[in-house]
Amino acid sequence: MAALTKEQLKQIYTGRVRSWKAVGGRDARIVLITQVWGAKRAQMIEFRDHVMDGAPYREDRTEVDRQPDQIAALLKEPHGITTVSLAFSRPGLKLVAIEGFAAEREHVRSGAYILSRPLLLVTKAHPRPEVKQFMEFMLSAEGQAIVARKFVPIH
Repeated sequence: MAALTKEQLKQIYTGRVRSWKAVGGRDARIVLITQVWGAKRAQMIEFRDHVMDGAPYREDRTEVDRQPDQIAALLKEPHGITTVSLAFSRPGLKLVAIEGFAAEREHVRSGAYILSRPLLLVTKAHPRPEVKQFMEFMLSAEGQAIVARKFVPIH
């Protein structure tokens, strides 16, 4: 699929839709690949709360440990779907547009692509000088260039 709606994602991940044909694709069973639910990783919790409106994941999914494992499983499964960070995007994977917005940096940055969440750097109100220096570096053009190698920078 090149594009899905939030409702279609919810239906796929909860098991109400189990065939790509139901969402405009080929007549093939959807193979859902997720991280291990018991690990309580933020990605799965955020997706469940934000996209699935708190509904449980379908039980017949394939669980793997980490995002690189999700990619490896997806590359072996022609009818699979998974959610991973843009940092893990690579040739052979199709990024899915959601609600008409492609998985591109400008849509992630603006929040239009609904499967995005910010990286938060948090410190005490009065950080040690080296922590303050690190935070300032991360917000600098040089720091943001490093961020941009794998993630979406703030500028």
